[in-house]
Amino acid sequence: MDGPLPQDMLKSELLNRLAINLDTAEEFGPIAEVWVNSRTHQVQGIGCSAGGLLQRQSRRFLWSQIGSIGRDGVVVKAGAQIEAIDEHLQDCLPLGVVEIWSDHGDRTGQLIDYRFDPVTGNILQYLFMPEEGSGLAPGLYALDPVAVISTGRRRMMAEDAALRSAPLVQAGLPQPPEPTAPRSPFERLPLDRIPLDRVPDPRQSWDAAVKTTRQAQQQVSDRLQDQRQKLGAEAQDRRQKLQAEAQEKLGGLLGNVKKRTRHLRNQLREAVTDATAGLPSGPNLRDDNVPTIDVNAMELWPEDDVASERPVYRPPHRPDHRDDRNDGRPYRP
Repeated sequence: MDGPLPQDMLKSELLNRLAINLDTAEEFGPIAEVWVNSRTHQVQGIGCSAGGLLQRQSRRFLWSQIGSIGRDGVVVKAGAQIEAIDEHLQDCLPLGVVEIWSDHGDRTGQLIDYRFDPVTGNILQYLFMPEEGSGLAPGLYALDPVAVISTGRRRMMAEDAALRSAPLVQAGLPQPPEPTAPRSPFERLPLDRIPLDRVPDPRQSWDAAVKTTRQAQQQVSDRLQDQRQKLGAEAQDRRQKLQAEAQEKLGGLLGNVKKRTRHLRNQLREAVTDATAGLPSGPNLRDDNVPTIDVNAMELWPEDDVASERPVYRPPHRPDHRDDRNDGRPYRP
């Protein structure tokens, strides 16, 4: 640190002080967190709450970036990268109000504050208030960091003997320090000295904000329209390319089928030619050495007058012949 620092200070004295950028004189916001390494009991960084109407993102800084600590604020040298800060503070925690438990399993009190050295960041004392039934009189007690066994976000574990023998710093119920009210952006403006013609008109600011919003909306709409047209053109090109590839593959397949069919047809023609090579053809189909048979049609089918000479067959007369028309009685001529 470059500027003068107090010999020791409380965490409560550091909270709500305004953090200011050394390079730009812009404020980061009030200090809302103090990051502590629970194993080394050392202050490693601070966290600033941006807040405000714009809801800016909070910032964290290493304790080595603190240039000086004054009565109203803290000067910060904001040169380190955010990634390096996060990596350095990954094993730390924002130590605030936590419960204090003994290693015997008794809840002894509550951590209220701690005193540390601003130069080195080393914590000198943990200050806690005992609970009723803990055996300690009401007041503010100091706990040596050596007696702390472990620390979490909600509890601190310490040796039972150190808690029972903790020295009393302040008797009675101490009043917690009043938190500094957040600074208003109009706190330091000399409103009584500002001419009325220079006071900004809120209606103009509102109209400008509405105009800016409409312009941004139109830009987003135009960008979406361009993107939609671009995607449509890309889809059309892709579809045409796929159709061309499909036609090309189909043409190649049909060509292969035609070639295969032509090849099979040639093989079939050659096989038929080879099979009929020894057979006679044309005038060689007739062989004179083969005997022929002459058949007379009259020998197979006799003439019709020969069949007419045969007598006509007539059935013999039966006396008991009955006629169905005489109710079953014998017919009598």
